[in-house]
Amino acid sequence: MSLNGLTLNEEVMDEFNKISTSYGLDLARYKPAFIKRRLDRRMRILNISEYSQYALVLKNDRKEFEAIFSSLSINVTNFFRDSAVFDRFQSSVLPQILSYLGERGKIRIWSAGCASGEEPYSIAMLFKQAIGKMTNLDVEVVANDVNKMAIQFAERGRYPAKSVETLPQNIIKNNFQKITDDQNNVEYEVAQSIKDMVTFKSGDILSYTMQSFDVIFCRNVLIYYEKEAQELILTKFYKGLSDSGYLVLGMDETMFGRQCQKLFNPLMARERIYQKVLQSNN
Repeated sequence: MSLNGLTLNEEVMDEFNKISTSYGLDLARYKPAFIKRRLDRRMRILNISEYSQYALVLKNDRKEFEAIFSSLSINVTNFFRDSAVFDRFQSSVLPQILSYLGERGKIRIWSAGCASGEEPYSIAMLFKQAIGKMTNLDVEVVANDVNKMAIQFAERGRYPAKSVETLPQNIIKNNFQKITDDQNNVEYEVAQSIKDMVTFKSGDILSYTMQSFDVIFCRNVLIYYEKEAQELILTKFYKGLSDSGYLVLGMDETMFGRQCQKLFNPLMARERIYQKVLQSNN
């Protein structure tokens, strides 16, 4: 069944927005083309050919709404994705964070839109290596995603061999345990010391009111939101960062041309690493 000829007109989109709002989600924040792809996929699975028919299903079946809600998550990720970004963060930003924290005792990082968990675990591994034997410092990585199944997978912390074995051997040795089952299938489980650094939560970025983060990673998520929602999210990040905190965006995302551009200093524009600008009280 092909849905390519169907258009998601304003009247139909309004109906979907009403239904989503009744469940506590604002679909209007997302780009229409992105929403259409997700709706079309669910309709193909259910063998439904009309948006109006699918709207009735959503209205009367909360499980189906949860399915479409979960599909808004982008689960294309891997450990240390865009390694140049992690390398630059490790060499240029991490030492600054450790320096200005002094004896504060806790570093807080938010991985916004964490998908299946590779990013927050990568962040935890990076910080664990950096702090070494500095027992006076505690690191907390908070990670969220709208996809509950992705969060459950992330909390389990087991990944197929193909997603781990391409990593440098020292990273594998220090952060994973190899597991082989009775059928000789190989998985790698994230070390408990790394798991203990990460807290997973399900929910949309805009629904969280967390504050006092030293770093926020939000990579390859903003591109799926409308421009107005992007501005809201970036302003939320600004408020949620501690003084001189850092923001890391995706390689296809930029601060250029945004109303909130003045809130962040582009430290490393190529790697999309920004620093919060302290506002004058004058």
